[in-house]
Amino acid sequence: RSGYNVRQLKFLARVITEDPVEKLHRFVVCFFMEDDTLAIRGLDLDHQNKSAMEHAHLKRMKVVKPHSTYWNSGRNFYEPVDMYVGSVIYIRGKPFELLEADEYTYDYMEQHCDKFPLANIRKIMTELKEWITPKCGSLKSGFEKFDPCKTGFIAYENFRNVLYEEMPSEIQSQYPEHALKTVARYYAYEKYTGLCLDELISKAQSELYRKKFYDFEDLKLAFKIHDSGKSGYLDPDRTYYVMRTTSIPLDRDLLKSFIHKFKSIGKEMKQKGIWKK
Repeated sequence: RSGYNVRQLKFLARVITEDPVEKLHRFVVCFFMEDDTLAIRGLDLDHQNKSAMEHAHLKRMKVVKPHSTYWNSGRNFYEPVDMYVGSVIYIRGKPFELLEADEYTYDYMEQHCDKFPLANIRKIMTELKEWITPKCGSLKSGFEKFDPCKTGFIAYENFRNVLYEEMPSEIQSQYPEHALKTVARYYAYEKYTGLCLDELISKAQSELYRKKFYDFEDLKLAFKIHDSGKSGYLDPDRTYYVMRTTSIPLDRDLLKSFIHKFKSIGKEMKQKGIWKK
């Protein structure tokens, strides 16, 4: 399986607790769809450098759902459909709330919405219309309250809050935050695609400088070796492979984002531009 295309759902999470210190901690929950395993990394915030360092919290393994015993035939594990923004999963008895997902996760779930009902915009809108229609007036007033300049647009948080305020309480549990995120993304004025290339370049350069990486000649040589046709271009999968095998000290997510944003021709990327940046 190509490293660039690993099917991995990734979420930001927190522990549901009354402990004033523990409730501030944040975690990255990764769900690997190839074998339905989970891994959790803790995030330690470095306020001085305005960054976050990751450390292992739970090694990759299958996780049993609550109320499922080891020996009984009803034992079952967490599956892809259990992973969504707003879900609460239990790891070693602790409840973790999934707060947010990365762009790849949202995109993947929307592209495979037959398997992820909370990312299925048609299904969600069909169901929402049943109670939205009689509440059009109050919804309109609620949205306009947050749009004093009458632009026709409001912030997602306000959009979510108005919907939940007007939604009948008996059905709110059917529409966790992921469902509202799906609606908001569908009707968004401009789809969010992450940091722009210049921002990613700046972030990557800062990381390389901080980790004292200067082996750019080896990186150039690796690209030349893999470019057997001497075209000057490589596809994203091959580019990712080259940069990982040369031990370039960049976070995988940052590296994938950088490759995804880089100028390409068809499905190939100009390799010279990468190491020159």
